[in-house]
Amino acid sequence: MNECEDCARLFGTNATTSPHANLILHSDALINYGATASGRIEYYRCNRCGAKWERIRARSEPEARWTYTSKELP
Repeated sequence: MNECEDCARLFGTNATTSPHANLILHSDALINYGATASGRIEYYRCNRCGAKWERIRARSEPEARWTYTSKELP
């Protein structure tokens, strides 16, 4: 993948890190970790290089990271 510099810097950073300016939110969904925790998973596509991303946003997952996704984003 020929990722842009902004995507290269984002990979592996904590999920609380804001998306860079060329990341467009594609979709999000509720996730449930059982009766005590829930959150959201967000999917992004970079408008510059086309990289596809996901991040989990849940208080129960403080160590969640930005990662590439294999999910199809039309």
